[in-house]
Amino acid sequence: MLSILRHIVQHGRYYLSRFARDERGVTTIEYGILAAGLALIIAALVAENGAFNNALNSIFEHIIEQLPQSDAGSGSGNAQ
Repeated sequence: MLSILRHIVQHGRYYLSRFARDERGVTTIEYGILAAGLALIIAALVAENGAFNNALNSIFEHIIEQLPQSDAGSGSGNAQ
């Protein structure tokens, strides 16, 4: 009985050390974490109050302020 337990412990240690050294799948997990992080960054940038959205709105507002005002809404044009 003792020899069976010793055999089980030896094999258990062997398989446990082999499992600890196994690096298969680590790269996949790293890429998954990287993709999740990038998704969070992109979501934060393009969100309604995100930095990218605010900067883009500021640029377009500046462009609109620089455009000359037209009289298109006054009704004095030639409509045919």
